[in-house]
Amino acid sequence: MSKVDAARFRYEKKYLIDAETAQVLKQRLSHVLSPDENGINGQYHLSSLYFDDIYNSSLFSKINGVADRDKYRIRFYNGDTNELRLERKSKRGEMVCKDRSVLGQEHYQMMCSGEYSFMSQESEPVYEMFYTAHLVRSMRPVVMVNYDRHAFMYPAGDVRITFDSSITAANPMSGHSLSVTSGNQIILEVKYSRFIPAVVTALLSGFQFTQQLALSKFAMSKLALQGVYV
Repeated sequence: MSKVDAARFRYEKKYLIDAETAQVLKQRLSHVLSPDENGINGQYHLSSLYFDDIYNSSLFSKINGVADRDKYRIRFYNGDTNELRLERKSKRGEMVCKDRSVLGQEHYQMMCSGEYSFMSQESEPVYEMFYTAHLVRSMRPVVMVNYDRHAFMYPAGDVRITFDSSITAANPMSGHSLSVTSGNQIILEVKYSRFIPAVVTALLSGFQFTQQLALSKFAMSKLALQGVYV
């Protein structure tokens, strides 16, 4: 990883906790961390349409713990498809980074139907990377993931702590969704660039969530639709 690339990457750790633990943590964090300014009091709804190739490479690379991998998704907030982002999330060892570009409504509808030819005329890096992946591996939309998020931020260390709940999965263009997590299950994500300040570490201490979550929301949702993950 080059120095330029390294500056864009950060650590991301995920844990599965119960709702009671999440509530105590939120109360603690609210006294020191700031709510994510993109939501109402740090809370908002997230929708992500994930893409994979004909070999399910993104899914299997996650399940098999491949150190270096990429996945593509279209993301929007609070059900508003007027503000869409095409993203590539890259993982290199324990660190991740995101590249994103604005996506128009018309192009969103085209991508939902598996039509990507418009990307050949685009100069945005994410478009180019996705289109190259498609030409090599035949990309297609595979799962829509929805969930509620409560996010907190702390400037030192570029710390971001999120609580994701009510996760559901649906096949693309399907009106039927499936619950991936129960009402008592929350995914805690702790993200930071180089270090976690001592004050944040203290706020997170005293809880039994040392075991990191092995699967991502994408993998959990895809497996849930296949009847594998419960």
